[in-house]
Amino acid sequence: MRKQVLAFIVFLSVFFSCPTLVQATSLNGTVTQVYQDKHYVFRDGNTAKGYVRLNNGFTILAAASVGLDTFVTVSGAIDLRTSGQLDLRGDLFLDAHVTWSRSGNIYGRGNAIHLSGSLSLPTDTIVQFIDDTIIDGHGHALTLGAHAQLLLASDVSLTLRNMTIQTTRNSSNIPIIRCFDQKGHVTLDNVELALADDFPFRTGRMFFKNDVVMTGTSCFIYQSVMQSYVAPQSLLTFDPGTTLYYYPSTFEKDLIQLQSKSAGIYLKGSSTTLQTTHTGMRLSKGRMWLDNKVTVSTRANTTLTSITQVDTASYGATGAYSIDFSPNGRFVAVVGEGGGATSVQVYSFDGAALTSVATANFGGTENKAFCTRWSIDGQYLAVVGGYPNNFKVYGFDGTSLTLLATVSLSSVVDIGNAFGLAWSFDQQYIIVGTYNPTPVPTGDGLQVYRFSGTPVAASLTFVTGLNIAGPSLPPFSCSWHPTNSALVAVGVGDGTFKIYSFNGSSLTLVTSVTYGAAASVLAVKFSPDGHFLAVGGNGPTNGNELQVYSFNGTTCALVDSLNYGTQISPNSVQWDSTGRYISLSGRVPTNGNEFQIFQFNGSSLTLVTSSNYGSNSNGHAETSWSKDGKYIALCGQGPAAGHDEIEVYSVSYRFDTTTQALTNGLTLGNSVLGSSFDLDTYVLSGATVNLAGQLFYDSTS
Repeated sequence: MRKQVLAFIVFLSVFFSCPTLVQATSLNGTVTQVYQDKHYVFRDGNTAKGYVRLNNGFTILAAASVGLDTFVTVSGAIDLRTSGQLDLRGDLFLDAHVTWSRSGNIYGRGNAIHLSGSLSLPTDTIVQFIDDTIIDGHGHALTLGAHAQLLLASDVSLTLRNMTIQTTRNSSNIPIIRCFDQKGHVTLDNVELALADDFPFRTGRMFFKNDVVMTGTSCFIYQSVMQSYVAPQSLLTFDPGTTLYYYPSTFEKDLIQLQSKSAGIYLKGSSTTLQTTHTGMRLSKGRMWLDNKVTVSTRANTTLTSITQVDTASYGATGAYSIDFSPNGRFVAVVGEGGGATSVQVYSFDGAALTSVATANFGGTENKAFCTRWSIDGQYLAVVGGYPNNFKVYGFDGTSLTLLATVSLSSVVDIGNAFGLAWSFDQQYIIVGTYNPTPVPTGDGLQVYRFSGTPVAASLTFVTGLNIAGPSLPPFSCSWHPTNSALVAVGVGDGTFKIYSFNGSSLTLVTSVTYGAAASVLAVKFSPDGHFLAVGGNGPTNGNELQVYSFNGTTCALVDSLNYGTQISPNSVQWDSTGRYISLSGRVPTNGNEFQIFQFNGSSLTLVTSSNYGSNSNGHAETSWSKDGKYIALCGQGPAAGHDEIEVYSVSYRFDTTTQALTNGLTLGNSVLGSSFDLDTYVLSGATVNLAGQLFYDSTS
């Protein structure tokens, strides 16, 4: 009995002395004031509302969602345990001594987080905003540690105002701010953005309001295909040493718009640069000042010249079928046949070497995995393959894979395989294509599943399906439209590719195009702006296995096509993130080089470079570009000497010095639309403007 009492006393002592063991219950400060002096741990469903003072911070346990509606400042450490969700039921006030310890999610509900002092996000921290949120710095600094990121889920607005944003070190694959898809938008309102590294803004919209200043010695690279705006009575300033680099993943020139005559851009010099590609850039309606020493260049370092093998790795006896770079460029996922207990493989990549990080056994009777794709946020890995458990989603924490959800698409021996796979850009849906499927309704080879969950628990729910070409002619490839998440393209084994609209519950055919009467469309991929669709397969009607179509939202029209091989054809077509290059890989090409890269200028294809993989007719199975375009990962079967089933190549570029039309340079104003679209341009006293390329002043006066 004495031992039990002593044990109980020891337990109480530990309980009350350890801040992480404070009982997790809701805190109600609406009746009486609540002062919590110990670090508080919230569990799923807990709330804190009213007059609640958290003096020593709080933790939200992994995968838990906690609602806060308090009007008293929070002190101490905030820990969201990577997958915890902070649900703002009102504004949140952080005092000057708050620290942030790791990644997590914020459900803002349009509310604001107010800073009473500077706040730092540690190295590798990713704060994901899954609803509209405002962060008001009140003149203080928000510092992002190395590779830290503010990540916006689909259709989310993030406003950053009255602050200095200080960056530390970010690769191009991990920009300081990233939107899931093109529906996200970021507002910088009275913000100084101090760039320590280049900041590529690839998806979504950006609004510049009041005074926004870029400082440092790096580039703000505009790559989104959506329009962004400098608001009326607002000024976007680029301090000495900074660069505004207009490099959209489309061929449109006017995606940065000045909304009125009172909106302006100020290139402050010295060594400030306005850089464009040969797509050109048009600025109109507002004002622009050029001060001190400014460089204007329309000759960008965008011409791909060559590829160089960086590293290789062995997959297994039979070979790899599918490969995918993670969104942050740090990992490469590979699946195939013959890997046995390691049929799903993940490697880290540091720019020089591939290192095995995690493996998983896809399982099933055949243990074949045919396709793998990372989720938009890189926390999940989807895999499809051989019967019976054809479809799986794994959680990935940077060091290990955890099986979260499994679906049996088919149990048919030998032909019960799944091939096509794609995540929607809002990460809510996954579309798959399979032979002889069995889920209700029976025979639906094209199926859509809803995905929900966290990195520690997730589910797949069947939404709808279609039998688009018969049970033995599967959808080999799927691609969601990047700017319209309701559209998906599918390559089919009956020699057609089809585009469907999706309303959240059903698929409806938009258009169908015949690729070849006795052919199979093995690969389809929308360009980053969604204006084009690249298609590859075998036996096309025109004899050219690589085809590019324009797409206007309802119909497709052939733009250009090229021959790949007379026997068997490309298995994979992939665009780089700029929409200017297409990688092609497959079997038995005409020139003997299984891996090929083509340049696309909006109207024609040109072979840039190619590489031999091996004598085995199976050749390369798939390629994947890193987001920054600096590397390409490849996988395949039967490699030649000096090659392996898994390979990574570096990509080299040079400055584009080809002849450039005046209208594809930097255009100031738009006389066709009248004087209200003139750009008032001022070269200040004593300023020097260095021009490399084409400058066109298109004014009515």
